[in-house]
Amino acid sequence: MSQTEIKAIVDKLADIARVLQDADPEDKGEIFRQLGLKLTYHLGRRLVQATVQPADYVFFEKVSEGGLEHSSE
Repeated sequence: MSQTEIKAIVDKLADIARVLQDADPEDKGEIFRQLGLKLTYHLGRRLVQATVQPADYVFFEKVSEGGLEHSSE
């Protein structure tokens, strides 16, 4: 991957993080559920453990010279 492609991906992830930060809690919960995100709080250690188990259906987006390309599996 080129430096430009990596920067485009990082910028897109930052945009997604900003949207999630401001999202309605119910919408955010649904997004996290679809991503397979599970948070477990360990009281004694004051630690949050995050695990992700993606669904069988995955959506890929990649940046190429011609722009964004979409595919799913």
